[in-house]
Amino acid sequence: MKFAKYWSEVSVVVDEAIFGINKLSAWGASNETQAQAGINALERATRLGQLISRGVDALREYEYWNGYIREEVLDEITNADGRVLAVLTRNSYGAIVLNTESVLFGDIDIVEPGLLTKLFQVFGKTKKDKAFYISKVEQYQKQNPMYTIKVYETCAGLRVVVTNQVFENYSAPAKAIFSALGAGPLYVRLCEAQSCFRARLTPKPWGIKIDRPASRFPRKEQSEINDFANWVQHYEAASKSVSTVKLVSVFGKDFEHPDVARVLAVHDQYSCTGLAQLA
Repeated sequence: MKFAKYWSEVSVVVDEAIFGINKLSAWGASNETQAQAGINALERATRLGQLISRGVDALREYEYWNGYIREEVLDEITNADGRVLAVLTRNSYGAIVLNTESVLFGDIDIVEPGLLTKLFQVFGKTKKDKAFYISKVEQYQKQNPMYTIKVYETCAGLRVVVTNQVFENYSAPAKAIFSALGAGPLYVRLCEAQSCFRARLTPKPWGIKIDRPASRFPRKEQSEINDFANWVQHYEAASKSVSTVKLVSVFGKDFEHPDVARVLAVHDQYSCTGLAQLA
């Protein structure tokens, strides 16, 4: 997993007529020292300058070249011998996210059908709603009984977790499961780019009718730190009225792997509160 303890920022001057702003930030990261983060920031600033000289399209490479996820690390989940199983972080819009290299989480997004699709459904086209995908997971598990799969409902679809095995992130078996069950393409790309499976544990702020944070981690100014602390207090209070997921079914009867059980206990503590409204 690509998380860092230390961060440093270097500004790169750009043409405002092209970019709409007069500078871009190059962030460097390190798990060793703040000084090393500064050195890495200078290296990234150099790389950013080279990409700018090649044109705006080349900047698409920039964030993938970073190597680290710029999110605040809140906590670690460990097993009995102290090995890290998962990391809890706060993402850019303030939600808490569980990140794990070995426990397979997959999100299936279910898009509300358009008018034309609804018309086709009247004439017999399969309705691809939550029930359809739950049935798809059930049939897949029957055909692949080596997996036990827990299914949660989310606001926008379903979340699946393989509970009896651990995986290497973005391994062939993980990709096969994602493909067979219809995991969201964006989710799959994030897993590959960030070298971990991710599961959002707390609601999106707009789902509970509050704004995003005004600043992003790492915050340097005391005013930003204070404002964000106030935002978190407001966000946590509003989050108490909703659940992020609701358990739907478990397909398969195999044992729960102890590493998965430890991670799922934290997952459920945060996200599966028993409240009816999902956000």
